Amino acid sequence: MQHRIKSKDKNTDNNINKLLTKEKKIINLKKKKKNGTSFLVNNLAKYLSSMGIKTAILELTTNRNSYYIYTKNQENLRSIACESIKKLRRGITEGITVDKNLEVYTGLPGEDLSLEDAKVIIDTLQKRYSAILIDCDFSTPVQYFKIAQEIYIVQTMDILTIQPMTSFLRDLKAKESL
Repeated sequence: MQHRIKSKDKNTDNNINKLLTKEKKIINLKKKKKNGTSFLVNNLAKYLSSMGIKTAILELTTNRNSYYIYTKNQENLRSIACESIKKLRRGITEGITVDKNLEVYTGLPGEDLSLEDAKVIIDTLQKRYSAILIDCDFSTPVQYFKIAQEIYIVQTMDILTIQPMTSFLRDLKAKESL
């Protein structure tokens, strides 16, 4: 599945608005390393936030790009990042505040976050946010794909990435996630 938004397209706002209903949205963006998914997640989140939509980024990739992007090498932001997902498990929405409508939930790169409690984490986020963008990779637990209302696969046309992605999608389908 692929969704493209052209920045010079005069219908861009209408395309985004079709994705957003009065109901809350949970959107997974699945990636293979170095193909631009984190870039898309961050820019889509900033765009939604600028429209006044309460938005959360839930960073569930192994490399945790959001940690590096949003902590700005500041100790207080690194502390918030390291505790943000743990707090979600306890019902506390305390991520890195980017602006009044955007917060980021991530963890320390390389840290095992034990993400198997997807329902608790997502339920906590849904109480506060209208759009939840989940940055995922092959290591993200399947529960997050089952919960998502929409899943977007971001893939380069590199032949070496097609087989692992096809295998991943087959596994998701076998687990009745799609």
